[in-house]
Amino acid sequence: MDKRLDSIVKSYSTRLINCVCESIRIRSIYTPDEDGSHYGREIATAAEHAMAEARKLGFRVVDLDGAVAWAEYGTSEETVAVMGHLDIVHPGDGWDFDPYSGIVENGYILGRGSQDDKGPLFSSLFALKAVVDLGIPLKRKVRVIFGLDEETGKMRDVEAYLKSEGAPLMAFTPDGEYPVVNTEKGAIKFKAHKIFAENSSSKGLSIVAVNGGESLGSVPAQAYAIIRGVNFMLTSASKNIEQKASRLSWNVSCRIDEDTLKVSTTGKAAHATLPELGENAIGRLLVLLADIDISGEYGSYLKFLAEKIGVDTKGISMEINAEHPHSGNLTLNLALIEGDAETVTISVGIYVPANTVPFEAVCFRIEKEFNDQGAEIEILSRIPPLFVSEDSMLIKKLQAAYYNATGKEPKLISMCGSTYSKKMPNMVPFGATFTGEEERAHGANERALISNLLESTRIMAYAILEMAK
Repeated sequence: MDKRLDSIVKSYSTRLINCVCESIRIRSIYTPDEDGSHYGREIATAAEHAMAEARKLGFRVVDLDGAVAWAEYGTSEETVAVMGHLDIVHPGDGWDFDPYSGIVENGYILGRGSQDDKGPLFSSLFALKAVVDLGIPLKRKVRVIFGLDEETGKMRDVEAYLKSEGAPLMAFTPDGEYPVVNTEKGAIKFKAHKIFAENSSSKGLSIVAVNGGESLGSVPAQAYAIIRGVNFMLTSASKNIEQKASRLSWNVSCRIDEDTLKVSTTGKAAHATLPELGENAIGRLLVLLADIDISGEYGSYLKFLAEKIGVDTKGISMEINAEHPHSGNLTLNLALIEGDAETVTISVGIYVPANTVPFEAVCFRIEKEFNDQGAEIEILSRIPPLFVSEDSMLIKKLQAAYYNATGKEPKLISMCGSTYSKKMPNMVPFGATFTGEEERAHGANERALISNLLESTRIMAYAILEMAK
C-alpha cells in the first residue's frame, strides 16, 4: 500500500497546493452580524470554496445552513471524522510579505492559515481522496468537517454539528502536533475592567489613551500609550523609558508633541498558548510605564498590572504557576489592552496543564487580585483540560497509523492550545505540525513547508483507514 499511497498523494500535490493558496487569499476572519451570515461574509466564502473543491473530488457535500459544512464518503450509520477550521486570526504587524498572498516560495506556501489551519484541513480532504482512490473497503462513513468558528473559542460550529448529527465514533483534528496528542491544557480567558475616579493632575503625568493587541489568540506585537503632562516632565519620562528599554534591549519609540508623549512598544507575535515564543508588547509597555510617575489611581493600577503580569508568561507573579511532567507549565498571555483617561480594560488568556492546580483555585486567585484593586472581572470562558487515556481505541488507532506511516515511535504528547477536541466528543489533535518544525501560527510570516503538508496527507490517510476499517 505504501507505494500506491505515495503515488496517489504525489498525483494530487499540485491540486492540494492550489487549494491551500486559494483559501489563504480569502480573509476569513470572524466578523459578527455581517450580511446575516453566522460568522461573516469572508468565512462563508472560505466555506463555499472548500465545499466546491470537495465536490470536484467527487464527495457528497453538506452545508448546515452556514453554521458548519462537511464532505463525506460512505453510507454507514457509524461515522468517523476529521475536523479542521477555515477561520483565521488577524494577521497583525511585522510581516515581510502579504499575509493573504497565498503564493509558493522556496518550497513553502506563504500566508495566514497555511499552518493554522487551512493547510492541514485541505491535507485531510486529499487524504480522504487518496483513501478512496486506493479502493480499500471501509466499514464506516468518513467525514471531513469544515470548521468555521474555532478561533473565537466559541466553537458554535461544533454545537451545530452535534445538535444535527451527534458525535462521531472517532475523530481527530489536524490542529495540533505529531505523533499523537492525548492531553490539552485547560483555558481560562477573562477581562478586567477598571474605572478611575480621577486621573488628570496639573502636577503630574496622566494617561490619555492606551492600546495594544489584535486578539485573544495572539501575543501582542504592538502597543502604545499617550501621556499628558508639562513638557519638562514628558522629556524626563521619555528619557527614563528609553534608557530602561535600552538596558532590556526592547524596541520602543517615544515622541513628544506639545503636551503629550506617545510611547510605542514593538514585540513579536506568537500563538497565545505559546507566549514564551513571542515578545509581549503590552507587557513591555506596562513595565516601562511603571517606572515613570503617572499620577493618581491610574498610575497605581498600571504598576499593579506591571508587577502581577508584565512580561511574566508562567503566572509566577500572580502565584498561579503550575507544572506537570507530561502537560508542561501553566502559561499566561496578556493579549489586549484598551483604555482612555477614565477606564482601562485588559484581556488575558491562562492555559492550565492537566492534573495540576484546580481551575477554581486559579479563578479565585485572579478575582481576588483584581477585586482588591477595584477592578471588575468577567470570565469569558473556562474550558477544563483534555485528557484521553492511552488505552482508548482512538489513541491506539492513531498510534498505529503514525507508526505504520512513518516507522517512528508514536509517543503521546501534550499541547498548549485549545482545539475542537475540547468540545467534540471522541476527538483528539493529530498533526499537522512535526517535531522541530517552525511554529508561526498566529505570528507574523506564517508559512507551511509543502513537503510536510504532503507527508501529513499521507499520515492522515493511514489514520482515516485505521478509524474507518
